[in-house]
Amino acid sequence: MLGLCACAPRQLAAQEGVPDHIVLVTIEGLRFDRVGAYAPWLDRNADPDAPAAATVATPNLDRLAKNALVYGYALATSSWCAPSLASVLTSRYPSDLGFTDLTEPLRAEVHTLPEVLRRAGWKTQALVEHPFLGARMNLDQGFEQYEQVEGESARARSLEVTQRALKVIAQMGSRRTFLWVQLGGLGPPFEVDGVGDPLSREDWLRYRDEWTPEDLLSMQQLYNQEVEQIDREVGQLLDALDDAGVASRTALVLTSSNGCELLEHGMVGDATSLRAPLVRVPLLLSVRGQHAGAIEEPVSLVDVAPSLLRLVGLSAPSDWQGVSILPGDPAPERSIYSELSRARKECVAVHGDWKVLWNQESGEVSLFDVYSDPLEATNLADQKGAIRVELMDNLRQFVARGATHASAE
Repeated sequence: MLGLCACAPRQLAAQEGVPDHIVLVTIEGLRFDRVGAYAPWLDRNADPDAPAAATVATPNLDRLAKNALVYGYALATSSWCAPSLASVLTSRYPSDLGFTDLTEPLRAEVHTLPEVLRRAGWKTQALVEHPFLGARMNLDQGFEQYEQVEGESARARSLEVTQRALKVIAQMGSRRTFLWVQLGGLGPPFEVDGVGDPLSREDWLRYRDEWTPEDLLSMQQLYNQEVEQIDREVGQLLDALDDAGVASRTALVLTSSNGCELLEHGMVGDATSLRAPLVRVPLLLSVRGQHAGAIEEPVSLVDVAPSLLRLVGLSAPSDWQGVSILPGDPAPERSIYSELSRARKECVAVHGDWKVLWNQESGEVSLFDVYSDPLEATNLADQKGAIRVELMDNLRQFVARGATHASAE
């Protein structure tokens, strides 16, 4: 077995107190390496001779992280929003759900987080901006109110979601409330305030062989400005919780459905691969006056829902695939997974310090040490053959389970 994880076990002691409210904030396109609280995971092996990168400031995300559990390695279950967010709400992997693309909606018999909370008397409400998250995909299952905001751009829709969320938070009273706030607008075409007509993803790719280092730095800067815009929206949500007097009684989870590639591997945007810029995401869990600290071992977005139920004293459905990752709960020996069946067919297994990436079309296998090489610059598949073989065995079993489930539907 892979006994190769250098991570420390979760040692923070759980404390008493059950939140009255849960606010789940998911941000489409937010990379983990753009959040200030993740600097320790990047700086520990930084190359002092590397060229200067575009800088980004995330004071509000960092304010949240200061009093939160910060999960150093959180893996999204896919590199685009719909299947990844389905996993957040159902604690099941996309292939297990049969939800790897947009051809079929979420099945009605699947147990969702808002359904469990609603049966326990919670008010459940969602505000989403992305067109893929419409009611036709059945991601509204379990929500009393599900609002999909319309608008000409992701940036405009995200701003509208924030404004509506502020009103909902201001009206939070004694009834227990679960609020999902889905923000977006990160990535091409890089809609930045004060900047002229943006370039589309197709434009960036069409001329990628002609870009100078200065052009690429400019793209990084545009993306970082988008991150700073989203950070300001997060700040508004944090302030609203304080102003409403419910911050101390609210569990706030913030994560990203997926990251964003910025030509590190030849592509721009989401759904292009399962490399770190796309599937390693920030994950922060804040309960005022309770748990705080850094968690090193890898976790999955399928763990969000069971952790929230554990936090409020409810049992998770037996068919959920995630586990509670709260301090004091046992950290199981396991692999976690990510999968993609859109632009290309890939899958990933992460176990301890190691990540194996399998391109199922070409057969290529890559292996990365996710803690010493957080952005996956060095493929160790040839040097670490035994680890590669064992992780690939795990990954093939995962793929086989998904295929068996799909054929049974």
